[in-house]
Amino acid sequence: MSALKNVLITLSFLLILAGCSVKHYTIGMSESEFKNSEKYNLELVEETSQHAVYRRVASADAQMKPLSYHYYYFNSGTLVRTELIETNKPDIVLLSK
Repeated sequence: MSALKNVLITLSFLLILAGCSVKHYTIGMSESEFKNSEKYNLELVEETSQHAVYRRVASADAQMKPLSYHYYYFNSGTLVRTELIETNKPDIVLLSK
């Protein structure tokens, strides 16, 4: 009975992990495939006839201000590069009286 219980716990754990899967973007994937997989958190930053750049928020703070962005670069409809960029944090200015 103990072995069956361990198997059921392991299978349950694997099902939970599979349900929380992360989207993977691979170099060489098509632009249309990329846009279909990422519908809500996506912004077209730049577009020419042969080149497109998309941006999505990678992480945000408690006030939903972006902390980092992920950029996706497409040439001729094919993903050629990705880049994670941290946002600029404002400098703290102390005024003396």
